Amino acid sequence: MSADWQQFKVLVVDDDAFQRSIVSKLLKQLGITEIADAEDGKAAEAELAKGYDLLLLDLNMPGMDGIEFLNVLSAHSSSPSLIFFSGEDGRILEVAEELARDLSISVIGSIAKPVSKEKIQRLLEQTAPQMTQTTARLTQSELTEDEVRAGISGGAITMFYQPKVDAQTLALRGVESLLRWQTPEGALIGPGAVIPVAERTDLIQALTLGIFTVSMTQLGNWLKQGFELSMSCNFSIADLVQPEIVEMLDGVLAASGVSPDKVTLEVTESQLPEDVSKVLSALTRLRLRGYEISIDDFGTGFSSMEQLRRFPFTELKIDRAFVNGAEQKPSARAILESSVDLARRLNIRSVAEGIETEADLNLCRTLGVDVAQGYYVSRPLSSNALEDWAKSWQL
Repeated sequence: MSADWQQFKVLVVDDDAFQRSIVSKLLKQLGITEIADAEDGKAAEAELAKGYDLLLLDLNMPGMDGIEFLNVLSAHSSSPSLIFFSGEDGRILEVAEELARDLSISVIGSIAKPVSKEKIQRLLEQTAPQMTQTTARLTQSELTEDEVRAGISGGAITMFYQPKVDAQTLALRGVESLLRWQTPEGALIGPGAVIPVAERTDLIQALTLGIFTVSMTQLGNWLKQGFELSMSCNFSIADLVQPEIVEMLDGVLAASGVSPDKVTLEVTESQLPEDVSKVLSALTRLRLRGYEISIDDFGTGFSSMEQLRRFPFTELKIDRAFVNGAEQKPSARAILESSVDLARRLNIRSVAEGIETEADLNLCRTLGVDVAQGYYVSRPLSSNALEDWAKSWQL
């Protein structure tokens, strides 16, 4: 049976004709047949209209180099996923990856020259989930305000659940609840088409309540069936500083038969304000009720240490940028290791998100991460699919 990536249409960009030839031959050995090449960024720009799935890009090229080409790629209507391959040092490759991600380019990873079939294959085996996520982001435009309003009251809110497992024993610990939206035609679309619209209008509180209600109803049903797990839900700061937030959440839990200690409220680090009094008050009230509080995407903001000191967090969720591929990225590994150690010293739970390979998981286990989450464990699943997954995972 052929792998999905063997159907990819691939463009190899390198100023060295011999390198292009070698990489093309290695790709063919891996079963990929649609391969083209270009000698620099300028030549690659002319090729983009042909619709490639994957681009292997060198950095140091005369004419238009790889870094300059990233701006061209980001402006293209349907940019392919990207693998860097270069003789530059590892730190340069890490910076290039970060720049590409900042430009909303889907980066699979980097290969240090000399290139080998094994190095390419290892990264290609990561492409399926990442390219699926990218496609989902790009193919759905925002809904209208009327569509969101009608959907909230009309049952469009559908939740998927991504497993979170004990990093050491691999036992299921909980799930993260993630929004999907069911259109009148029955299609499921991601939150990017819905949440920005709700945030610009008066709909965000109703959407948040709807998401939390569906999630807690499902958790309550699982707990009644003896399916012991906790659930994480994402909240914006704007939600949590509402005066009635504690009563609203408590009311949903009472109706669902769920206790607060089964619920983790995830707050994105970058949303935490400098004026913390309202947020500190809200989070402290929620902790007093028994809710767990997680700082999400840890490491991507500018005041992480101060926030950890001031807020009553019980969980530190390390951003995927410092997890996926960290065994090959010294700076990412250093941040991952420091974050895990910090969580341990603060006596709070560490969660690594973005685990997409066995190497990612093994490194997290070695470093002492508490909880693992990512496509290597499982992609987000419907409630029925999650139950089936849990049964097979425990075998």
